[in-house]
Amino acid sequence: MSYIVRELKPTFDRLTQPFAELMRRLGLTPNAITILGLFFVSLGSLMLYYEKNLLAFLFLLTGALCDTLDGGLARQSGKSSEFGAFLDSLTDRVSDALPFVAIALSSEDEMLSFTAMTAVVFSYTVSYARARAEGLGYSLKVGIFERAERWIVLLTGVILDMLMIATMIVAIGSFVTTLQRVYTFRKLTGGE
Repeated sequence: MSYIVRELKPTFDRLTQPFAELMRRLGLTPNAITILGLFFVSLGSLMLYYEKNLLAFLFLLTGALCDTLDGGLARQSGKSSEFGAFLDSLTDRVSDALPFVAIALSSEDEMLSFTAMTAVVFSYTVSYARARAEGLGYSLKVGIFERAERWIVLLTGVILDMLMIATMIVAIGSFVTTLQRVYTFRKLTGGE
């Protein structure tokens, strides 16, 4: 588990609890919040494609916040489900890719397009390594650069108009985390 998730998530959950409670009172389901988050990330990615960075930042941030609230709402309302967990993981993968694809497609800079697509690939290998290990009965929650870190770097890069640096950091950080997971899984399984 990453530092940010381990150290800051309890505080973040406490601060966002009133929002989750408001959503529960409004009758919104965790799955509806998950889909709403994907919708905002899609809009943010479209704005990123059109190089409207402030709007992109606001929509992407709103989508990321929805993604963090759906789980809190599920726990608070007692509506946690296997389908909800599946839907959340599926939409997370789409949300992880859309902004970087938008950057790659809108850029005339080949290096920026390359680093954005590399960021997508290694973001997926981070997620896939954990999912595959769990499918084989192992827990693999290690790594210095998980989803929270990727989103913080992406959002910072968007608002500061430093997309090259942000995509490079995400690509390298995700690659290192993938290697950490491979190494850890090899140790867990005896390397054979």
